[in-house]
Amino acid sequence: MTPKMKILLSLTLTTALFAGVVEAQQYGNGMGWGRGGMMMNGPGRGRFPIIDADENGVVSAEEAASAAEEVFAAMDADDNGELTMEEYMTVRMGPQNGWNKDRQAAREKEKAARFAEMDTDKNGSVSQAEFIANAKARFEAADGDKDGKVTPWEWRSQQWK
Repeated sequence: MTPKMKILLSLTLTTALFAGVVEAQQYGNGMGWGRGGMMMNGPGRGRFPIIDADENGVVSAEEAASAAEEVFAAMDADDNGELTMEEYMTVRMGPQNGWNKDRQAAREKEKAARFAEMDTDKNGSVSQAEFIANAKARFEAADGDKDGKVTPWEWRSQQWK
């Protein structure tokens, strides 16, 4: 595995705020990823504490934007400032070693639909600007009280919509 792929996998599994980068994958030690990428039954309740860089219990807009930028950079395998469907799905789909093939197929279809939604200019790729705009919209949707911060309660509410 190349160094960029290691970084890509690490960032994707841990910092993909509100873009829903990893879903429904089962990993070792009895922990798995639930809807919207929330780690279930694991310490620290998933990605939230990782994105909450200053550890103050909320995710600020700056923390969310930084996480989105890092994820985009990791996903952009050829560093051209655009995500192809292949780049997006390769990272998003992970190893595909699950037991429920029907659910995997449904999740893959949902993920492809999200890529299409992010591709606002319909040119077949997602630019960094489109990716960041999508992450911003998801952050703003999660910020229920519109105070510029997302609490754990708001985070969990967004994950289950």
